[in-house]
Amino acid sequence: MQTSTPTIRSFAYKYGIIISIITIAFSLMIHFMDLTYSGSSVPQIVNYVVSAACIIIAIISFRTANGGLLSLRQSLKIGIGTALVSGLIGVFYLLIFTNVIEPDFVEKFGNEVSAKQLTERFPQMTSDQIQQQIDMQAQFFWMIYPITLISSCFFGLIVGCLTGLFTKRNQA
Repeated sequence: MQTSTPTIRSFAYKYGIIISIITIAFSLMIHFMDLTYSGSSVPQIVNYVVSAACIIIAIISFRTANGGLLSLRQSLKIGIGTALVSGLIGVFYLLIFTNVIEPDFVEKFGNEVSAKQLTERFPQMTSDQIQQQIDMQAQFFWMIYPITLISSCFFGLIVGCLTGLFTKRNQA
């Protein structure tokens, strides 16, 4: 009887898609509750917790499917792969969100969140200086797409490394 070896790719796809579904559903819930521009860090924290939990579950599931064996290299691959899949889907969703669902997102975010934060941090800034800063942010908003992807992969690397260090089990 032949047993098949689980592939890292299948686990990365499966759990990357799960992360994306959960975080996109959460993002849409925040949007429909009109909390998109609240400036709260809670949605980011929830997304990090969901991502970390899913990456950890992916690594542990792979180890279980692999007969209890897991190397640090496999753990890193699963962590980065899962984060890459969810990051790519997340960037695609962000493109749809900022161009279709909420086409004036950049302007609203600048006026409602950035202006408030700048005023709190730098009370000496004039309204013209604040507006210049917001306009500059809008010009460079496109950079959020590659930054999102890179930071997602880096987060997957960290979670994969830490999880791998605690769960690795090589053949004796």
